[in-house]
Amino acid sequence: MLPAAAAATAGASSQGASESLAADQTPQLRAYAPAPFPVPAVLPGLPGGKNAPAVLDRTPSYVPQTSCDPREKPGITAFKRLVMSTYPAGRDWGSVRNCTDDGISEHLEGRAWDWNVNVKNPTQFAQAAQLLTWLTNDNGYNARRLGIMYIGYNAKIWGAYRVAEGWRPLNNSNAHTDHVHFSFTWNGATARTSFWTGTAAAEDYGPCRPYAGQPAPIWTHPNPTPCANPPALPASLKKAKRLWRGSTGTNVIRVQKKLKVKSEAGFFGAATAKAVSKYQKRKHLPRTGVVDAATWYALKMNRKPKK
Repeated sequence: MLPAAAAATAGASSQGASESLAADQTPQLRAYAPAPFPVPAVLPGLPGGKNAPAVLDRTPSYVPQTSCDPREKPGITAFKRLVMSTYPAGRDWGSVRNCTDDGISEHLEGRAWDWNVNVKNPTQFAQAAQLLTWLTNDNGYNARRLGIMYIGYNAKIWGAYRVAEGWRPLNNSNAHTDHVHFSFTWNGATARTSFWTGTAAAEDYGPCRPYAGQPAPIWTHPNPTPCANPPALPASLKKAKRLWRGSTGTNVIRVQKKLKVKSEAGFFGAATAKAVSKYQKRKHLPRTGVVDAATWYALKMNRKPKK
């Protein structure tokens, strides 16, 4: 998990996008700040990638989580399978979290992964050093090809969008000494990078928030345009409550009764999110899968329930 690291990396807002470096199209050797692991003697890397294109995947922007869609994306699944087969000492600590669990975290939209490799375990630590060196060497060449946005491990963070700074101190209460956190770009999460396809796709900035502080729609297609600052939430919607993956209680039960969800009984899980998304489509609302402010009022949740 690395929700706070994203904020520390990029100022907790859209500032991260303004920090992104110019896109170098060829790998360049740079002097990195010290890595949080010893330099390995061998670099096995990951097998199975397509040949690199003449024009490499561009250096990504920092694009933080904006939506609530905790379903593991195909690029994460493919990456972790390669890692687990090539470096078998580590363990899979999961990709997704309920949206009630974290602040800003790519785990909440299924484009992050935690790899359990403890710095106190010599074999795990050595394998982590091998993979992370292979990913971040040469201007983050292989990280770019895989669409890795940032990495957190052993009290340090490495960002592809701040590659010249190398491994910076991780300003997070969790030092990540027992696992590596990987957060991916949308291209990386959806397996649309040159490692998987052999071509470099245009940058995907992901779904945009309809209002400030409100979740973005679930990703359905690439977005080649950076998200503008969203407008303020209208005053008429400000008293709404938010219900999303992981929420519990009487208001969740009310929503489930309105949408005829019978399988989750007061817990906002995948079935409830699917029903909410279908309702939003019928009502021409942003398909967030969340009972956001607009959906709260559309469902008339502001009215007292009948006894």
